[in-house]
Amino acid sequence: MLPFDECPVCAGQIVEQEVTEIISSGKKKAALKLSAYVCCRCSERFYSLKSIQHIEKIRAELEG
Repeated sequence: MLPFDECPVCAGQIVEQEVTEIISSGKKKAALKLSAYVCCRCSERFYSLKSIQHIEKIRAELEG
């Protein structure tokens, strides 16, 4: 659950969706399917702490 009822960028409605996040480091790339809250108006994405930690872990592995 988000700490706000509407998008803080544009005041649009936010819905939970499965999204694909592409992470790259040099020539290495990874595509992650994650749950995110997405604004219906401006498409801004908001991730849970767990998703952010997963993204950071994969990015570190690509850089390593």
